[in-house]
Amino acid sequence: MCAPSPATRPVGCGCLKSLCLERGRAALRICLQPWHRPAAHYTFAHAPVILSRVFVRLVLTLALATSLPAALAAQVGSTTDILTGVITGPDNHPLTGVDVDATATDGQITRHATTGNNGRYTILFPDGGGQYRVTVRYIGMAPLAFVVARQADEDRLVRDVSLSPTTTRLQEVTVNSRRRGGAGDRPTPGATGRSVSGDQAERLPIDASDLAGLAALAPGVVPIGATDSTSTAFSVAGQRTTANNITLDGLSFGGGSIPQDATRTTRVITNTYDVARGQFSGGLVATTTKGGTNSPAGSFSYSLRDRSLEWGTGSAQAFGSGSTQNQLGGGFGGPIVHDKLFLFGAAQGRWRSDDLASLLSANPATLQRLGVSTDSVARFLSLVNGEGVPSLANPVGDDRSTNSGSALVRMDYIINDSHSLMIRGDWRLNTQDPTRVSAYSLPMGGGTMNNQGGGLMAALTSHFGSSVINEARAYGSIDHRRSSPFLAIPAARVQIASSVADSALGITTLGFGGSPSLPQSSDTKGIEVSDELSWLPGDASHRIKLGGLLNASRFDQDVTSNRNGVFTFNSLGDLENDEPASFSRTLAPTERSGSAVNPALYLGDTWRKSSALQLNYGVRLEGSSYGGAPAENLQVDSAFGLRTDHFPSEMHLSPRVGFTWTLGQGGLGAPTTIVRGGAGEFRSLTPSAPLSAAEGATGTEGTESQLVCIGSSVPTPDWSAYTSDPSAIPTECTSTTPLPPTTALPGVAVFNPNFEAPRAWRASLGVQRRILDRFGVSLDASYARGVNLYGFQDVNLVTRPRFTLADEANRPVYVPAETIVPGTGAVDFSESRAVTSLGHVIEIGSNLQSENKQITLGVNGVSAGGFTFQASYTYMRSRDQSSFSCCSATQGFAAATTGGNPNELGWATSDFERRHSILLTASYAVSQSLEITTVTRLMSGTPFTPMVGSDINGDGAANDRAFIFAASAQDTAVANGMSRLLASSSSSIRSCLMSQTGAIAARNSCEGSWQPAADLQLNFRPTWWGLDRRMTFMLSTVNMLAGIDELVHGSNDLHGWGGFTRPDPTLLFVRGFDPSTQTYDYAVNERFGSTRGSSNAYRVPFQLSLQARYVIGPDQNAARMRALFGAGGGRGGRGGGAGAPGEGAAANNEDLADRMARVLPNPATQLLELRDSLALTDSQVVKLTALRDTTAASYAVVADSIRAIITRAGPNPDPARLFASMRPELTKGRTAARATLEAAHAILTPEQWSKVPERIRAPGGARRGPRNGGP
Repeated sequence: MCAPSPATRPVGCGCLKSLCLERGRAALRICLQPWHRPAAHYTFAHAPVILSRVFVRLVLTLALATSLPAALAAQVGSTTDILTGVITGPDNHPLTGVDVDATATDGQITRHATTGNNGRYTILFPDGGGQYRVTVRYIGMAPLAFVVARQADEDRLVRDVSLSPTTTRLQEVTVNSRRRGGAGDRPTPGATGRSVSGDQAERLPIDASDLAGLAALAPGVVPIGATDSTSTAFSVAGQRTTANNITLDGLSFGGGSIPQDATRTTRVITNTYDVARGQFSGGLVATTTKGGTNSPAGSFSYSLRDRSLEWGTGSAQAFGSGSTQNQLGGGFGGPIVHDKLFLFGAAQGRWRSDDLASLLSANPATLQRLGVSTDSVARFLSLVNGEGVPSLANPVGDDRSTNSGSALVRMDYIINDSHSLMIRGDWRLNTQDPTRVSAYSLPMGGGTMNNQGGGLMAALTSHFGSSVINEARAYGSIDHRRSSPFLAIPAARVQIASSVADSALGITTLGFGGSPSLPQSSDTKGIEVSDELSWLPGDASHRIKLGGLLNASRFDQDVTSNRNGVFTFNSLGDLENDEPASFSRTLAPTERSGSAVNPALYLGDTWRKSSALQLNYGVRLEGSSYGGAPAENLQVDSAFGLRTDHFPSEMHLSPRVGFTWTLGQGGLGAPTTIVRGGAGEFRSLTPSAPLSAAEGATGTEGTESQLVCIGSSVPTPDWSAYTSDPSAIPTECTSTTPLPPTTALPGVAVFNPNFEAPRAWRASLGVQRRILDRFGVSLDASYARGVNLYGFQDVNLVTRPRFTLADEANRPVYVPAETIVPGTGAVDFSESRAVTSLGHVIEIGSNLQSENKQITLGVNGVSAGGFTFQASYTYMRSRDQSSFSCCSATQGFAAATTGGNPNELGWATSDFERRHSILLTASYAVSQSLEITTVTRLMSGTPFTPMVGSDINGDGAANDRAFIFAASAQDTAVANGMSRLLASSSSSIRSCLMSQTGAIAARNSCEGSWQPAADLQLNFRPTWWGLDRRMTFMLSTVNMLAGIDELVHGSNDLHGWGGFTRPDPTLLFVRGFDPSTQTYDYAVNERFGSTRGSSNAYRVPFQLSLQARYVIGPDQNAARMRALFGAGGGRGGRGGGAGAPGEGAAANNEDLADRMARVLPNPATQLLELRDSLALTDSQVVKLTALRDTTAASYAVVADSIRAIITRAGPNPDPARLFASMRPELTKGRTAARATLEAAHAILTPEQWSKVPERIRAPGGARRGPRNGGP
């Protein structure tokens, strides 16, 4: 016997058969299942025995109560979970002083509340996992246990309870979260997106630390591949990549990374109308971190990718070899003080080595794919060697090393039942050596990169009474970025025309010397503080939120590009003769310091209007102000009416409304149809690049200026002098006349006084339908109108062109024809200046727009054989006036291609459009230990624009779209080049060119080839050697389609499968200018639009990756099932443990039919129990008794089938495979229950039926609490 305890709450007994509940002097003894015992008494060795004895009971309960997709979706969360409800007695009056304990499934942490005078309880779980076991106890009343579970991003789980004075065993109720009062679980009304837990990401063939890759798992998200100077990115709803926001534990995190073992979940939100979410107009990637729990637990992993594990004929050379990568990481956490203080820590290191792809490592076949002949490269290298440039020694080595590290420590402190504190620290480091080495240049033209940063966060979650909740968060961070060049000398670019494969003319630009983009450095400090006050009035059908946020940052940057200058040569002959066509350089690079403050206030309400309809509406007020404005330039103010000393500030109010409407009722009350939608306005933060540009370029003395020399004014390069003395690099052009030499023109970047941050008006409407309780079909349509998008105009460009090109549809040219160098076609942009003492005067405005329309068809399901999948098809049309989302103001001006006036930006296909996109993620449980997963994607090609390789309109930017000459053009060289190009191009490229013959090409008028990608991963979780599925061995493919491509087509006819190939956009290269006819001389790049693997220099090979992961601590799947459907779970973890071996055989011996009857009660039996209150007649009793027996027989058949399935599965089966096998039998049970209800409805009179409790009329999902003394 257990010794009595004076406590009013349950205490753990030393015996395993029972749990003592004592109320004052009278002890009420409640027999529970044998594995309920204090968690502190358990050891890891107990787990196999526990599972073998209770698995039958747990699995059956879980399977009958909920479907697998819902359970998986509810495992992890991204916000604070609020458990609330009203507890009443038999008379429906609120009960005061009721003890309510809630235990989190994923951490076994228990929190307690006591009802007040209104009978309401409120329990908070910051960053809650979404599944909780709640136990309700009150003196003189039968205790009750139930489970609440949310399935997506909802944070309020409402469960009203009615207690009965009947003395019974502790009741178990599974609450399906689809009904008001049953556990309010729905996505935020109108929201769409996808959640991926850290464990799920590990099981897929993706880089789990790449947030852009995770975002691409959401339908309709467009992944943007990395370049040598930019990382991977993504676009949502056709918005720019800078329109996204990434948060960690609820606050902005930027582009940093954390250890994989510290990631709890990542939620990609593509649509949401919650006013609490802000600072984005595209997508939101919300990641939460793991914390310590009552159960010491962790995981450790090692992954290997080696060049020896690759396949393909191209892997023997640098442009086709894979990488060698070692990654080691782990995380571990647990209690410092049980149910009070918890600690978690994680760290990860990654060491990667790739063959350095540069001009020196290119073999003859690679050079052909680069578009340059071997002879031309040999001559180029010989000439560079003769110039005395230290480029051929290659001290860099043959490998590129990319290393990264990250660490995270988190402490959670439960101060008391009303207040919880979380403190988190993070650190990260990324290095690359060498960096920014182009395939067309020599290695010494690159440099090194070192980035590191970290931050400290604190969060305090509190509730006051039962209706007021407050969440306060603060995060401070620092970020340091450094990139240094190997050589502090000018760069050189040499244009080379040579005959390549099939006698096609390839025009390529090769480089040597220094790096135009290095050095660069930046230091950023930021702090973000938020506070949200929630009020749950009345029955908690409303959650009214009032919140505020303050995001402040300060930056110090030194990011001036081209500070050492660039020489350009139009041919190898010009290089040999030291006759460059041009020299450009940025003088007086300026360090910039500035700050930004972005406040926000919001007021919103989530209203559960009924069991079927939820509304989410509110307004969000956001603003921005910027500090660090430079000095005033009176000349700019006088000439253009723009103030260089003015940085804009603004406030803007955005409304939003969303809804979710459920229709029909499927198995266990889950809705068969969900309609969701909404509309609202969203606002992004302004990137720091425009602010930095305005600080560094004011046009005043001592600020940045642009030096451009062409023709005879170009200095003769002296590479030896530059190497030994960087001060010898030219700072002015040479002069061959008595006039003084040309000097640099100061540039200006200035904000339009009406500048505002980017915004987007967005709307969506979708419908989701469940089919056969196993499959789901959804159709979602969305519309986004981007407004106030930032753009750039050169207000110092002359308004009237100096002449037009008659043979190019009268293209305007803004410099006099006589100033264009005939031999090279080089233009002097200073001749196009309205104010001749100034260079570019870039006005940073926000008058651009975009438009995106897309529709997504999704299908998901679980087959009887253990195959689960999510597939989607998205059709998109996206247009904008500019897709630029990077870097400096001059780059932004150049990014908007032009065929006329560069300051007039028309609408065209967006860079972010992928008209067709198919996405599949799937898994198949081959056996209890082996699983295969895949991520497969097929997207239509990237839009691109036929371009000219240099500036021809004189605006100072190489942004001119090409004129499409006919194959019968007067220029024989152009005509022949176009004929050969059209003959060898793909049908899509040929169609693009021929449809625009005789006109200047439209922006993004061509489209690259389709982009397929597919990879597989095998996950093996053995049970032998005592591993008990804790160890996972993973074998994944990297670019599997590349191997299939070579296998099917051969190494000489690759189709470019796998990876993201970028078409060559340059159609024409300038070879000279004829001033008499005012026409340019062109050469046709016959490799234009090339994307086929046989024409692409880079070949990412098919490679294998190996990984092992070991999990320490309780088995999470078993823990979730125990916490969901076992009894007990007292405060302080008492009764909420993982179980222990002992006298638990009763779980196996329990009759499955009886168990099913409790989880899915026989409606006829329940009605017979109410014969008195329903006033049943004798005839009705006879009919209901017969109906009861028929239903019981059906249940027995289902129970026998389920028993056989569980027996075959073994003691520790794979849950997904087991549930898939049981699903058809469970459907039979639900069908029998529904048929019984229909028959009973026909037996009763309308008056009697109206008296039947809702828990009987709508089983499962319609449970509103045991108001009539039952579950």
